[in-house]
Amino acid sequence: MDTSKKPPSRGEEAASDGLTGKLQRDGAAEAHARVEQGGGPSDEQIVQSLKEGLSTLDRMFPSSSPTASWFEQQVAATTKKQRSKLLSDLLKLWLGALVLLYLLYVTATAQPIAFTLLQAAALIAPLAWLILRKQVDTHE
Repeated sequence: MDTSKKPPSRGEEAASDGLTGKLQRDGAAEAHARVEQGGGPSDEQIVQSLKEGLSTLDRMFPSSSPTASWFEQQVAATTKKQRSKLLSDLLKLWLGALVLLYLLYVTATAQPIAFTLLQAAALIAPLAWLILRKQVDTHE
């Protein structure tokens, strides 16, 4: 059985595709030549080689960061949305409160007996719920 042929490593597979592969092959060839010449590259040579590779990548794949005005626009838009949502929620709250107060006023002035029963129910219902809940909790 011939074990001299082994499957390609990840680096070799990546080296076989496109520009990235060309960069890796060139870098590997340079490193191999340096090892043969003087027993290995120095730290300064490695740093220089890495800087050259990174600058090549930067030229191949330029990145652009957003400007400060873009961030300011995003903040302004988010602030505007939050303010309109807050005003909408406050308007709903105030309208709901006014409707409830109106219903209580109408009940109190038109039918005082119904208003009194409503007030009694508002006091008795939570107390009854607490008492029943405590009884259920003690049985469990």
